[in-house]
Amino acid sequence: MIVVWHRADLRLHDHPALWQALRDDTAVVGVVVLDPNNLQTTPRRRAWFVENVRALRAEYHKRGGALWVLQGYPWEKLPEAVQRLRAKAVYAIKSFTPYGRYRDEQVGRLIPLRLFDGNHLLAPDLERAYRVYTPFRRNFSTVDPPLPAPERLPSAEEEGEIPVERADVALPEPGEEAALAKLEQFVQTKLAQYAATRDRLDGEGGSRLSPYFTLGVLSPRWAAWKALQQGAAQAERWVAELLWRDFSYHLLFHFPEMLQQALDRRFQALPWVEDEELFQAWYMGRTGVPLVDAAMRQLHATGFLSNRARMCVAQFAVKYLLLPWSKAEEAFRHLLLDGDRAVNLQGWQWSGGLGVDAAPYFRLFNLVLQGEQHDPGGEWLRRWAPEYSSYEPSNAVIDLEWARARYLRLAQSLRAQ
Repeated sequence: MIVVWHRADLRLHDHPALWQALRDDTAVVGVVVLDPNNLQTTPRRRAWFVENVRALRAEYHKRGGALWVLQGYPWEKLPEAVQRLRAKAVYAIKSFTPYGRYRDEQVGRLIPLRLFDGNHLLAPDLERAYRVYTPFRRNFSTVDPPLPAPERLPSAEEEGEIPVERADVALPEPGEEAALAKLEQFVQTKLAQYAATRDRLDGEGGSRLSPYFTLGVLSPRWAAWKALQQGAAQAERWVAELLWRDFSYHLLFHFPEMLQQALDRRFQALPWVEDEELFQAWYMGRTGVPLVDAAMRQLHATGFLSNRARMCVAQFAVKYLLLPWSKAEEAFRHLLLDGDRAVNLQGWQWSGGLGVDAAPYFRLFNLVLQGEQHDPGGEWLRRWAPEYSSYEPSNAVIDLEWARARYLRLAQSLRAQ
């Protein structure tokens, strides 16, 4: 008997640990552990996770297999399950996050744990700590053909109930079948126009696949393979965005201090503004800056935000308002259905000029022009902030030109140190 432990890989397709388990033994059981350390988040994100666990169990059932669902700390629950199943080992896909590595180290001290690559096109380089995306990306060459989902799985007794979590937003359809169908739709209908539409503030030019990537419901290798096989001129451009996701994990692997500190530590010395009223104005979308208000309201209402809008609201919080960046990043992440910690940290530190961007300090978006360029008809603005007739600020919490000049003065001073 081999246990396949699913973590951020709630799928059966392109799953190297599952395939190796089926090669090594005739008895295989899947396990998900509902780890309290991963579930201390918003109801929307807990609901998205458990619904995808439910979908994974259904995929096991379709193939005659069984998925155990256990509640508790992995280093307590997995040894118990291994003993009861008389399993000889646990197989899993490798994690590169600080908590994931700690968790796996604790489990590996108690039971045989074998880890496989499988959640990245380009896994973190264990030897070289790249701080800039472009040299990291040069290590990527091609995409190997992904593994199909097994047609049949060994039968076994099943254990564990999947709890019901009530989301405060409408959830996408969970499960890998839905993810694969959404990928196919994107590849067939939107990929060819990706470069021209990717920056739309409404997000309709993108794939909308990020919630599936975050939980590993969709394999990045499968997605990249499908896009490149389509042969569209924009496939490589889209795959490059998947590599940005991998770069996020690379950064966090080598610089775990990013969880609390700016990658460029000089920027920790910015005079952060501890103003709860100002923070709440940003968080709730009541700043008087139309783009920011529309974006934060959409995020609260749906759990989704386009990449362009994410960059704008993060930059406004960090560079214009000087809100404590880690507090803002955490609050923002817990609203996202795709709130991947590594990816969100990288995005905020890039947008906030905190060390990820190769030339960080002088990049400040003009939030009026950003709205006019990426929502030219104003439909997105009218949908989420209908009180505004244009992207010009109205009774804003801060004068944008003054705030821009303040930030540039402070940043230039810090970089000169």
